[in-house]
Amino acid sequence: MKSDLLDRRIADLEQELVKLRQRKVAQLRDELSQLEANINGTRSSKSSSKGWAADLMLSSSEPFQPAATSERQGRHQSDDEVLERLAKVVAAAGSEGISARAAALKAGVVYLRAIPVMAESFTRTGKGKWTRYTIK
Repeated sequence: MKSDLLDRRIADLEQELVKLRQRKVAQLRDELSQLEANINGTRSSKSSSKGWAADLMLSSSEPFQPAATSERQGRHQSDDEVLERLAKVVAAAGSEGISARAAALKAGVVYLRAIPVMAESFTRTGKGKWTRYTIK
């Protein structure tokens, strides 16, 4: 009795394994055709696939969705927002000060955007790459 249940379960698992292997082969074939198309400079289409492999690929593909506006790297930041972020980082650096590049990285501000704001708002000591900014 237990032996029959085990045999049936093994048969079911083997069938599932065969199906999963077929899916994997279909996926690898599609990826290979896309790579070959990229190398040759031609476009590949999923409609050119035939049979059950095309059905698997169409059902598993997810549409592309661009990042939300707030997640974009180049979004505009106001002077007040940039100053607020940089002030926190410069204050945390203490009397030793911090370079504009390091402050921009820690604050998540573009370096070229941080330079004029830091020159106006903080005390600057040193020259060149040894320039350090501290709170006024």
